[in-house]
Amino acid sequence: MSDKNSKEALRAIPPVDDILADERLTGPRKQHPRFPWTRLVRSVVQEYRDLARTSSGVDPASRDSVRDWVVTRVGKVCVELERGGQRRVINGTGVILHTNLGRAVIGAGARRAVDEALAHYMSLEVDLESGRRSKRATTLNRLAALATGAEDAMVVNNNAAAVYLVLGAFSPPGRVIVSRGELVEIGGSFRLPEILRHASSEVIEVGTTNRTYAEDYEKVAVEGDVLLKVHKSNYAIEGFVSEASHVDLVRVAAARNCRLVYDLGSGAVFDYRGAGIGGDEPVAGIIDAGVECVTMSGDKLLGGVQAGIIAGRKEVLASVRNNPLRRAVRIDKVTVAALQDILRQYLFGPGPESGVPVLAQVLADLDVIRERAGKVAEAAALKLGADGPDVSAVDDEAAVGGGSWSSESVASAAVCIRCDGEKEAVRLARRLRLNDPPVFPRVRGAEVRINMRSVMPYEDGELGDILASVLALQS
Repeated sequence: MSDKNSKEALRAIPPVDDILADERLTGPRKQHPRFPWTRLVRSVVQEYRDLARTSSGVDPASRDSVRDWVVTRVGKVCVELERGGQRRVINGTGVILHTNLGRAVIGAGARRAVDEALAHYMSLEVDLESGRRSKRATTLNRLAALATGAEDAMVVNNNAAAVYLVLGAFSPPGRVIVSRGELVEIGGSFRLPEILRHASSEVIEVGTTNRTYAEDYEKVAVEGDVLLKVHKSNYAIEGFVSEASHVDLVRVAAARNCRLVYDLGSGAVFDYRGAGIGGDEPVAGIIDAGVECVTMSGDKLLGGVQAGIIAGRKEVLASVRNNPLRRAVRIDKVTVAALQDILRQYLFGPGPESGVPVLAQVLADLDVIRERAGKVAEAAALKLGADGPDVSAVDDEAAVGGGSWSSESVASAAVCIRCDGEKEAVRLARRLRLNDPPVFPRVRGAEVRINMRSVMPYEDGELGDILASVLALQS
């Protein structure tokens, strides 16, 4: 927008009172008399001013056109504030641990525990026998230690906090030695090097991006250093590659009298290798190999709510608990309630896959997934009739997701809607996302696919109805 047009646009802004008096806002203002309409209008007017000054996003011809823009925008913002934001969705992407869709779904037992924690007072920091104040999450920490095979454990609000807390627990903070190939960035602009620089006095990078050996650590390590191994999370290097295993680093740490910390990222308590999925060793095996301390997520492969689990030797955990930042990253009663139930599913349940949805989703028999896809497709097709769109069940692949296993695939099946070209498929996917509840599919050429391994079984009937409704409007 030229300077002249920009000035004209700014001069065309009507007074706030004129906008508030617009008849299109009369109904909403009466319906929601406590809502701060004046503040919202002022913020939208400021949004318009910013656009007028910096871009060609607006090009008004009159005061009326500016009023129309502001009133329309106020209406959209109001609807988003009232009904939008975080909402329940049906995940048909085929990514089971989808970060943008909330990662793991928790089971009925954990949901009951969360509901009880929200509806009642809880024995969060009190000993029932003595009536005196006690430590928070003592039972949860013991459950986490038993589930991971560690001497001790501690749960914090996420894995980034767990890494930061562990590396800052060694007094005085010293050097951290890490492979260049493991200085990862994961979703949300979380860069491990930045965390390390804040938590320690010096970060020593060893090896190269594609090849790092145990000897690279051994050459620079001195007594008191921290050797850090990091799961490469959501990327892999193939071809001419080498990395030092945690077993190699146990030997180096012993020889140089160093600490050894392994950031597992997602981390697995269940041994997925027995089902032919993934090649990562469960946490207990890594600790048994002599790793002093591991950090991992409390959701993702564990199948819980967002949290960070620190597990390892008692003396390391004692240092972590003495870190003054521990209180800043502690968990609340809701997280305690959910994780207590989930860890009990692993330790006391007949089989964790019956109480941990992530395990059930990953391990579900392919024939069962195919049958579900067939029933949903058939239900939608019957309602649409012979002249409706082509809806069928097809074989597909799902991904475990969750960062550390983002590329690990599992055979699956999907409901497939064949469209008249890719543009029409993109439009259909958008209509499904704008449904209530939204359905997140995947577009593959001229096909829209809803992968049934990431759809919860109790959503199948609802999904069939949604498909029939959305596709009927399309045809």
